[in-house]
Order: sequence, then structure tokens, then C-alpha cells
Amino acid sequence: MILYKNLPKVIEVASESEKVLDVGGWFQPFNLATHVIDLGEYETRRQSEAIDPENSQRFSKETWTVYDACKTNWPFPDKFFDFCFCSHLLEDVRDPLITCEEMIRVSKSGYIEMPSRAREIFCKTRFSWLKRLFGKVPEVGFYHHRWFCEIEGNHVKFTVKDQRLILDSKNYISRQDLGRKLTEDESGVALFWDHSFTFAEVFETEENFLLNYKNKALQSLK
Repeated sequence: MILYKNLPKVIEVASESEKVLDVGGWFQPFNLATHVIDLGEYETRRQSEAIDPENSQRFSKETWTVYDACKTNWPFPDKFFDFCFCSHLLEDVRDPLITCEEMIRVSKSGYIEMPSRAREIFCKTRFSWLKRLFGKVPEVGFYHHRWFCEIEGNHVKFTVKDQRLILDSKNYISRQDLGRKLTEDESGVALFWDHSFTFAEVFETEENFLLNYKNKALQSLK
């Protein structure tokens, strides 16, 4: 998945770069990457789901590295890559801080993208209240994601996501609340970075932080 408005620039920058790293590229490979790092193996990659199928594949089995992106000391020298691509991975991994640190270490520039925090608390199911009435739990956000991700300027914030709290109907945004689906722009956040960016884990201390965020998000979306 990628915000399609950003794809032309991603392709342009990658095309002009000699060395490009795709971080977590097994699920949807980026063909213009010259190298990939992922826990999945080259032979099992989902090439049919490539982000840029119109481009010829530049990486190979020899430049595909099976490695845990949450561990330090990725097997690349400092600033080895001209451009680093990381789309919809940071919200999944157990330690996005290490992943960010290593991306910055091995790359001169890059692009990161994650689902927005608003998308993680949005229930796109119609008449979710009716399903609850019959004891069915609606799908809110993405149940397998570990983190809320937010970008403010050149700073990325990660907040632990507790799916149990989100499933409390007072804490999530329903289609009835909003009156429509989220747009693509509202569903994702992205950052083109040069040289470096800052990042941190945020610890929520307010008792009703989810409800407070929901109310704030609704005001900005309407």
C-alpha cells in the first residue's frame, strides 16, 4: 500500500538513485529498489503485488538480505544507500525506533509511510452499532498493528496501540459519526526525509486519551 499521490515522486527519486533500499519489501516489493531487507525470503516474495509493476526489478537474490529490521547493525555501511523506501512496516514491528535509527544510519534520504492514527480508530463497517447489538465485534482499524503513528513536520511519533480499548465504541470513529468513508489522504501519513528525521515513543498519561483523540480527530475531519 502507498499513497498514490506520492508514488510519482518516489519513483522519480528512486530512478535517479544508484542504490535504493526497500525496508520490509517482501509483502509488496518496490521494483526500483536495488536492495531489500526483510525477514521473508527472496523466493517467497509477493512479486505479483509489486508497488510499481511497470518497472523492471532491480534487486536480485544476491541483494536480498534476510534480516530482522528491529535489530541493530544492519549489514550495510553508513550512508550506503542514496534512498530508502519503507511503506507500511513501522506500524507492525515490535521496535520501530531501531528500524528508524538504522534507516537513517545506512541511507542519505528516504520515504516512510504508515496508516494515520485516525485510520487506526476508524470503523468502516456500515451500521456497526447494529452488529454490536447482535454481539458481533466490528473491525476497527487494523487489529494486527502495534502502533499509532503520527508525523509532525520532520518528527515521527509512535504510541502503543491497545486494540481492546479501541473496540470500546466510545473510543472509535464510525461511519455514522463521520457520515462518510475516510479519503486516501486521511488514511495515511508520509514523510520524504533528507539526511535524517527525529522519532520517539510517546506515552499517554491521560485517562481518556483515546476518547480525547477521537473527538479531536472528528473535529479536524469534518
